[in-house]
Amino acid sequence: MKNITLRDIVKMTGGTLICMNEQDDAGEVAERQVTDLCVDTREIREGDLFVALPGEKTDGHRFVSQALETAAAAVVDRQPGDIYTTPESMEAAKKHGDVLILVEDTKTAHLAIGASIRMQYERAVIGVTGSVGKTTTRRMIATALGSAREVYETPKNFNSWIGVPIATSRMLDEPSEVAVLEMGIDRIGEMDLLRSVVRPEIAVVTMIGTCHMEYFGTKEVIREQKLCCATPDTVLFLNADDPMLWEMKGKTNTKETWYFGFREEAEYRAEDPKILEDGAGFIYCHGDKRVPVEIPVAGDHNIRNALVAMAICDYLGLDLSASAEALASFQPMRQIIRRMESGTKVIDDVYNASPDSMKALLSVLSQDKVQGKRWAVLGDMFELGPDELERHAEVGDFFLGKKIDCLVTVGTMAKTLGAHAVQALPGLSYRAFDSNAEAAAYLKEHLAPEDMVVVKASHGMHFEEIIRELIPEVRQL
Repeated sequence: MKNITLRDIVKMTGGTLICMNEQDDAGEVAERQVTDLCVDTREIREGDLFVALPGEKTDGHRFVSQALETAAAAVVDRQPGDIYTTPESMEAAKKHGDVLILVEDTKTAHLAIGASIRMQYERAVIGVTGSVGKTTTRRMIATALGSAREVYETPKNFNSWIGVPIATSRMLDEPSEVAVLEMGIDRIGEMDLLRSVVRPEIAVVTMIGTCHMEYFGTKEVIREQKLCCATPDTVLFLNADDPMLWEMKGKTNTKETWYFGFREEAEYRAEDPKILEDGAGFIYCHGDKRVPVEIPVAGDHNIRNALVAMAICDYLGLDLSASAEALASFQPMRQIIRRMESGTKVIDDVYNASPDSMKALLSVLSQDKVQGKRWAVLGDMFELGPDELERHAEVGDFFLGKKIDCLVTVGTMAKTLGAHAVQALPGLSYRAFDSNAEAAAYLKEHLAPEDMVVVKASHGMHFEEIIRELIPEVRQL
């Protein structure tokens, strides 16, 4: 948040500056600069602007006093008497010189700050959304663009209505020529909020899946909400291999709409896909252009992720050979290939899970070159709504015809997945466990050097515990 003062924040939010120490000069206080947006007191740093957001479990207003021990000011939507509820706390706030910015609603103010700073960014902004593959696609686009441009991209996993304003508030901190921002939603109406902040000139929708069905209800609703990322001024890239998105051909109200995928009718195509030792390769095709691309991650879904990265570089007129070369050194945040001390290949994809992403990983396992056995270690998937057991069964049914030798599950719902997998794939060796520790102990005893294992579950299952047991050096990361 370079050169952003408290006066600027007041203007952005329509708030009122309150100096708890009445002896402070409000004009001088208003010229204080803030360094970053923060919503979590555990991460707050000197000079930050703390925004007291409402939460499902707690309210940021409870932590204003704590935050202002370090922060420059706090954005609040309660009167001082409702924040400092005892004479002692009120006196302490005055003595310390706490500074508040009183607004009508902190959520609205938080979004307004992010949107205001985004509007000062005069370069192209690319927004990435979809039920699966957002982070990998965002990273691949940034990597490919990085061959020719200085790129700003979403830090960490700041893709929600809480995280996106933090991401955009940092856009001016370092020079860049293009920004790639991730947009994630789990409620109806949230994409409208994100679009108002991100305002993407180019937008990508990776696929329409069954994430957060508990809140969306149907895939049609998910599609409708995801497509809200674009405006009539947006150039939209859609996955041609997703039937839900292909159905929208000719129906999108955007500046331009382009399709990418394996489908022959797609304007941007991946041809001649191949499996590599530790990744995948394909030929990028658009018009008469044909460029070979190799990536250090496997699976058709990752080929599509790389394909749209190439497509955007092509659309922007960049050197495609340089973009392909950059993708060859791509550093994944998901599906990280690791090796046990014995040599066993482990694909670490424990960050999160949905039926679609789990099936994509199983396809990687089935297609990859393996001398030993193929192992799948899968756990419960959350936020799937009233049909959660059916969604787990769907993944189990996906084992039909796959080259997978062993399945290990952890969790109650994953047992439904396992039961269906055994029915779908006769001869599949299956073990179910109630804890990560039990599963890890079993794996360490039975995995062979030539084997390959994929590990995936919803974040709440804490499958990183299994990875750390299999590969001790990961504990140090």
